Amino acid sequence: MGGLLLAALLLDELCAEVKRFHPLVGFGNYALFLERRLYTDKPRWQLISGIVCWCLAVMPMILLSVLFMWLISLLGSVWLYYVVSVIALYFTLGQKSLKQHGQAVAIPLQKAAVSSNDRKDEKLTEARYALSMIVSRDTQQSTPDQMATATIETITENTHDAIIGPLVFFVLLGVPGAVLFRLANTLDAMWGYRTPRYELFGKCAAKMDDILGYAPARLTSILMALSNPINFTKAMKSILFTGRRWYSPNAGLVMAAGAGALNIQLGGDAIYNGIGKKRLMLGPDDDAKSVQVNDIQRSIWLMYKTSFLCVLLILILELFFPTLFATKQIGWLL
Repeated sequence: MGGLLLAALLLDELCAEVKRFHPLVGFGNYALFLERRLYTDKPRWQLISGIVCWCLAVMPMILLSVLFMWLISLLGSVWLYYVVSVIALYFTLGQKSLKQHGQAVAIPLQKAAVSSNDRKDEKLTEARYALSMIVSRDTQQSTPDQMATATIETITENTHDAIIGPLVFFVLLGVPGAVLFRLANTLDAMWGYRTPRYELFGKCAAKMDDILGYAPARLTSILMALSNPINFTKAMKSILFTGRRWYSPNAGLVMAAGAGALNIQLGGDAIYNGIGKKRLMLGPDDDAKSVQVNDIQRSIWLMYKTSFLCVLLILILELFFPTLFATKQIGWLL
């Protein structure tokens, strides 16, 4: 099992995110189609409409993945089943993509710091555009430190959403499990906002993402704290005293763990859709440093160490509890 996880992560590192015809992009378009057809302006029906949309978006995909993996298993080749499973898991991962998005912000910020005024403005505009591709907050007036903070928050939060979560659900439920987690997370990113349009319609998407991510987020937080033993105590204090108070029950823990492990302060007020949002500070309270541009690369390295520890944990469990991972069994399908 651990070998399959490692193979999928290596495939992601080699191939990165598919530029065309990515399954998640197709799923997003399908979800938008459902939203356009089923969304209603009547508040009393918006919650029900959101539940129906979520079920129509996710359940057919899960059934298709179960059917597909069952058909593959009928061919009788364990190795073919493994190869298909690795490829399917690869499509749910986003580690290399997170690295690329983080560097797309970090590199122009670094160049802006040593450029003349005109060149500096050009590079800051480039960094703001790159940041707008991965966050929902307003970036037009963001300072370099604010851009670095937002980038690190995205990388740490998505270490759970795009790496550890899919890996954990793959171990528990095979390919359908990884697909379920990633699709639920995608719908939360599309609909899980507390805006007039999505307050009720997106409640199902937000709650399902919270439920499915409850255990993986806590595992991610602990692994992230362990990834930098020097700051382990700071990371755990950050999780307990700041992460638990964040408005998102899962994202707050993971970002707080990342802040503690890096010994920096994340969070703070931000602007979304032109409206300022009060947010707590995440991280150790004692001697935490202010965020610098080079902390983006440190957060990327932290992401890689966290995913490595996750695979290592599975390999250790597989070694000492082999009956949990039967040779021909992936999740519950075989």
